[in-house]
Amino acid sequence: MAYFQSNFLKYRREQWLRSIVRVQVQVGSTWHSGDINKKAIEDDTLVIMATFPQLDSSAVTISASRLIDARGEVAAYQTRAIQKVAGQGVMIKITIPIYEVTA
Repeated sequence: MAYFQSNFLKYRREQWLRSIVRVQVQVGSTWHSGDINKKAIEDDTLVIMATFPQLDSSAVTISASRLIDARGEVAAYQTRAIQKVAGQGVMIKITIPIYEVTA
């Protein structure tokens, strides 16, 4: 049996989603902010999609991504090497499931 009520968890997901204001990727030592194209809740999962048009014309290696909250704090961070060629666009899709696990 779940401890948290479904309406409470729904409200918390909405609150988390509102608090995410920026998606960034790291190229070398520089962090680039993207354009958030989608912020949605799908079932129990936050879905955030961002594009980085400033990187379209360059061949780069993206070494990490992070989410920034409304207070300017890093909310989430992940390292991953993504190589792209010049002329190739960059779109990041982040999915964050938020649900209660019962024992």
